[in-house]
Amino acid sequence: MELLRKSVQAQIEKDRIGSPVFLRGVLNIVDNESSLLLPTTELVSLANAWIPSIPQNVYATGDVEGAQVTTMVQYVNGQMALLSVNRVDTETAIDIMLVGNRGVIYHETPIGRHFLSGTPPKLGGVGELSEIISRSLASGQPAIVEG
Repeated sequence: MELLRKSVQAQIEKDRIGSPVFLRGVLNIVDNESSLLLPTTELVSLANAWIPSIPQNVYATGDVEGAQVTTMVQYVNGQMALLSVNRVDTETAIDIMLVGNRGVIYHETPIGRHFLSGTPPKLGGVGELSEIISRSLASGQPAIVEG
């Protein structure tokens, strides 16, 4: 995930898409034993690295011990991130679409069903907003990010 973070950040810094305003991210993982909380927070961490604002509200739905967690992050300056972590039987993969005010970055790893090469994302980094995501999951309500 760190390689993906740096690669996309380099494109943002080159001003290829302008200022990021929306991120759609889908992370499919092959792991039936671990909680989905850490992968969810890692995906939120990616969003927070690329969106040029700070999180204001977080709404999460799903079950960290189940098959899927979806998280929506609303940022102070109006940007949004819609992120989904899903358990799958096939292979770990990530699919992102980062929309800027002048362009879009698409990334899918592995690359489609006809890919010749591609490395699945490696999880294990530090996530962000885990307490807030857990609070939103437990309450079924948006959680305000304070501080």
